[in-house]
Parts: sequence; C-alpha cells; structure tokens
Amino acid sequence: MPLLELQPLSDPGAIAPLFLDPYIARVGHDDRPAALIEHPHVHYLGARVDGELVGAFMIIESGFIEVDVHALLTRRALQHSRALGRLCLAQAFANPTIQRVTAYVIEGLTSARNYCLKLGFQREGYRRDACRQNGHLLGVHILGMTRNDWEKNT
Repeated sequence: MPLLELQPLSDPGAIAPLFLDPYIARVGHDDRPAALIEHPHVHYLGARVDGELVGAFMIIESGFIEVDVHALLTRRALQHSRALGRLCLAQAFANPTIQRVTAYVIEGLTSARNYCLKLGFQREGYRRDACRQNGHLLGVHILGMTRNDWEKNT
C-alpha cells in the first residue's frame, strides 16, 4: 500500500512546476495560464505518494467559515485521487471554524465534477458564462460540502 500524505507546501519553487504539468496546465482560464497564486488567504497542500510530490490542493480562505478547494493533481496522482481528496477534506474540517468547503468546476471538466461528487460534494448551482477559456465563455458548476455532510459520510 503506498504512503499518501498531504503537507503544507509554501515554497513557490516546489509549487510552480506543478502548473507546468500538461494535465494541470490545460485548465488555465480567463486568458491566463494556470499559475501559482501568492496571497495571504491562499494555501497549498502538497500531495505526496511514497514521498514523491504528485500534486497539490489549493485552499482559498473565502470567508471565516468556508474554504474553496481546487485540486492540482498530475496523472501520477489519479489512481490515488479519491484518497488524497478525502485527506484534504479531513484537514479542512479539522479546523472547527470551517463549516463548508466549496469546489468550482469549469464546464466541460466532467471528470473533475464527477470526482467532487464521488467525494460527497452536492450540486448547488451553475454560474452561466462565468469564465473564458480559449476564447469561449463557459459556465462554472458550484459544488458544496457542509460539515454535516462530511460527518455523515465519515
């Protein structure tokens, strides 16, 4: 059984190469390439399989009781993605003030939307024409998980 770990990742030099991975880079939007966000309310959790960095989760503190989560997983991480996602959610809900986690998934990323649903997120809405990718307006699916949802499924 491989060792799966999530650890805070604060070194921009370690995070930046993940955005160059073709599987992650394809998700750039709003006429910007996928890239590191440096902001006091944005944190990264490095996803490791047997010590190898295979991705990260970007956590955005969107409010006092909510975080947004974005998965940045390479193809190497895919076979472990559900377990890594559950580790990420466990870490988010380990903070007693966090009451919900939100995932925004761009239209057309069906596997990403299904990934979130399999982790226990619920469909909450759809933002029409909310981002631009390759010159096309796309909608964004809003998926959410509350602390109560998490506790019922763990």
